Amino acid sequence: MRIVPWSAAAILLAACAPKPETPEQMAARLRAESDTARAAIEAQDARYVRFIAAAQADSAASIYAEDAVLYGRNMPAIRGRSAIATLWRTYLPTGSFGYNLTTYSVEASGPLAIETGRTILTFTPGPKAPRGTKASVDTFVYVTTWRKDAGRWLISNDIGTGDKSAPPTRH
Repeated sequence: MRIVPWSAAAILLAACAPKPETPEQMAARLRAESDTARAAIEAQDARYVRFIAAAQADSAASIYAEDAVLYGRNMPAIRGRSAIATLWRTYLPTGSFGYNLTTYSVEASGPLAIETGRTILTFTPGPKAPRGTKASVDTFVYVTTWRKDAGRWLISNDIGTGDKSAPPTRH
């Protein structure tokens, strides 16, 4: 029997092709990727908290990808690291900000990860705060997508919403 060269190449390629993952192997891989990503993302979160506490707007913005989008509450979407830095340069001089982040979960696959969690944001007005500004504590839940860029996890989308339920309405 004579084998045509192209068919021999096809047989060789098929024999060398990687075997597909079993569902158990995939679950184990994703669990390992998520655990590794979670440690790195929580370290980035800690840096972010320190930068905000120290009023370092540009350093805080460095945690975001160049094309990141910040979906803040009661404001239009802020697009791009530069715009996010400008936002923080506007707010940080008005007082002291403190974040208490609690990560609920991180699910990762390759260079993408999704973090969910809860934040308690405290604000104490300073001398540059608008007159009448009061101290506040705001609690919200968040979903943040992260992208690994040059070995570093950066925020690509950041969205938070209040976690207090609205009062019931009367009919």
